[in-house]
Amino acid sequence: MITLVRYNRVFSFETGDYKYNPTDSVTYSYDDHGNITEQSSYMYLDAWALGERMKYEYTYDEYDNIATETSYRWDDSIDDWMSGSTLTYENHYLADNDTYALPYHRDFSQDGLDGFDTEDGNADSQVWRIEDGALVCSSSVVSEAPDILYLPPLEMLSANEVRVAFNARLLNEGDSTQIQMILCSNDDELTTLGAIGNIHTIKSGEGSEVEGYIIAPQDGAFRIGICFNNLIAGSQVAIDTLSVYNYRPSNTPMEPYGVSAIAASDQSLQVQLDFYAPVYTIAGEPLGHVDKMEVYRNGSTEPVYTTEAVGSSLVTRWVDNGAVKGENTYEIYAYANGQKSDPATILVVAGYARPDVVKNLKVTELSNCSCIISWEKPDGMNGGELYDCPIYYTVVRNNETVVAYDVTSTSVIDNTISCDYGQTTVAYTIISRNLSGEGARTYSELYYIGTPYPAPFTESFAGSMMSYQWMSDKLEGLDGGWGIGAQAYSPGTESQDGDGGLASFMATNVSLGTKTRLTSPKIDISNLTEPALGFYIYQTTGEKSGDNLVVEVSRNNGAFETVAGPLYVSGNETEGWVQMIIPLDAYKGEKALRLSFVGEAVDGTTNINIDHIMVHERAQVGVAEQLADKHVAYATGDGQIVVRTAPDREYAIEVYSVSGQNVYATRGNEAVVDVEPGIYVVDIEGARYKIAVR
Repeated sequence: MITLVRYNRVFSFETGDYKYNPTDSVTYSYDDHGNITEQSSYMYLDAWALGERMKYEYTYDEYDNIATETSYRWDDSIDDWMSGSTLTYENHYLADNDTYALPYHRDFSQDGLDGFDTEDGNADSQVWRIEDGALVCSSSVVSEAPDILYLPPLEMLSANEVRVAFNARLLNEGDSTQIQMILCSNDDELTTLGAIGNIHTIKSGEGSEVEGYIIAPQDGAFRIGICFNNLIAGSQVAIDTLSVYNYRPSNTPMEPYGVSAIAASDQSLQVQLDFYAPVYTIAGEPLGHVDKMEVYRNGSTEPVYTTEAVGSSLVTRWVDNGAVKGENTYEIYAYANGQKSDPATILVVAGYARPDVVKNLKVTELSNCSCIISWEKPDGMNGGELYDCPIYYTVVRNNETVVAYDVTSTSVIDNTISCDYGQTTVAYTIISRNLSGEGARTYSELYYIGTPYPAPFTESFAGSMMSYQWMSDKLEGLDGGWGIGAQAYSPGTESQDGDGGLASFMATNVSLGTKTRLTSPKIDISNLTEPALGFYIYQTTGEKSGDNLVVEVSRNNGAFETVAGPLYVSGNETEGWVQMIIPLDAYKGEKALRLSFVGEAVDGTTNINIDHIMVHERAQVGVAEQLADKHVAYATGDGQIVVRTAPDREYAIEVYSVSGQNVYATRGNEAVVDVEPGIYVVDIEGARYKIAVR
């Protein structure tokens, strides 16, 4: 029996010295095998008090190692032991065979594989063998399981990293094979402990260098397996010379990480380096710090910069004022435990320009809610010379989704856009970089992707909500400007049609010079014979302000064209809502027309309010909107669309999918339509409502 007592060292003001007070203790009992059979814990609170009691029972195998272990806990309430868990141990014992010390080399010039073992994974009686002074393997079938050659047991120390290396070549042109190495226990089952390095696809001709690195989990003998996978029936691979040797101590630090190199943007010969001190050794043991880190440039024999001791994970920043014009390759080493890490390497070009914005950026919509983004190679920033090296481009959608990363082509396809609920908006950022650093970013216009909504099209902002997805796009200045609400001010007014919603450009709330576009989704007006745009604008009397509105349209997500304006809402003879009607004859037949209302804050004294926007036949603009607030259409949570018309008479009620397909039609004052989730348009004799069913 052994008793462990813990003490707490405290200062006694009575004696003026430190004293030790007991805090707790544990008593252990052992069996003849040296394993704990009973464990009792005590706490000292003016006197010793019994805490937890545990009891353990064991069975042993023929080698006196534990086979099972059952634990019990003492329960005062029943004054007896309560049974706990039982652990069963599976013991593997080392094979009784000869072992070899490192280094181990084999050139296979001699016949025989004494000490080796083979496994016929494909069960075709073709395994690893020696032929013509080389180690050869082939299989008559495409591999379903690898053919494995196990090297003789090799003595390894956990204090060393071991390197395994050999050259593998194909014996026949057109063959295709793969090699993978594994580390195994030196037991009868050759238990696999893990992979060594990567899977190597063997090349024809001179072959492929296959290497891997091992840190043994403990000191002892281990087996290395070479696994052969036959990708084409009959393929053959040969290994000429194999070496296994101690490469470096396992307490060697990992290389510095998070390395970045930024050349000066003014093309001076300066480079800023950032790098972090490693956190672990190559064996995975934590490092508290590194003794130093050294920076070498372009193969210099002496470091160009040396740090002091640096805590693990801390960053070092150094500016190299001695960079050369052109390529600068930096190698950064960490030192700890008396060992030198592998280098962290980075290449940067100094004295040349970074890329400017790309040229001729285009976004072209394709079918199936996708688009192609294309551009032309940029010039150097500030007219500088670009180094003769690739330019890498990263394409980001809507500031969050990476569409392509570090590509060298000047076009990419984005087929990851979702149009499940109708048209969706996209805007792209092109980030270009070369070996001198990241260049200027290029921003696309705002585009709508998806099936255009068919005319007639009505947006009244009912209930301070948008029936369609309108977007605000900043053209000049940093402020947004456009907003949707139930009531406007400066001038004060409510919605034109009494439905509790209108759109306002808040010229009084933004910086002077702000210019912002409110833009609609795409509208298909090909079904209109005399297309026209109608909307209401609120005019005021008094002194005329420079704050104004310009109305535009765009074909196929292209450039916007002015169709009206600038319109000045102040300085008029009367105050109130006035309807504007703009013929769209020049755009007749268009299948993807977008509307644009550009508000500009010149004086910042008068807000611009608009309401009840329609695209319809010229004869209907100013007529159909009279019905808009008389009808109700909405979606329920049960996958239904409910329609109730004005009670004065029966109306033609039609429901269309977002693609324009008629899914329901009736005549009356009420309809309940069961539909699948999606976007639908309800048409009540020209009054249209967009409904989202989820």
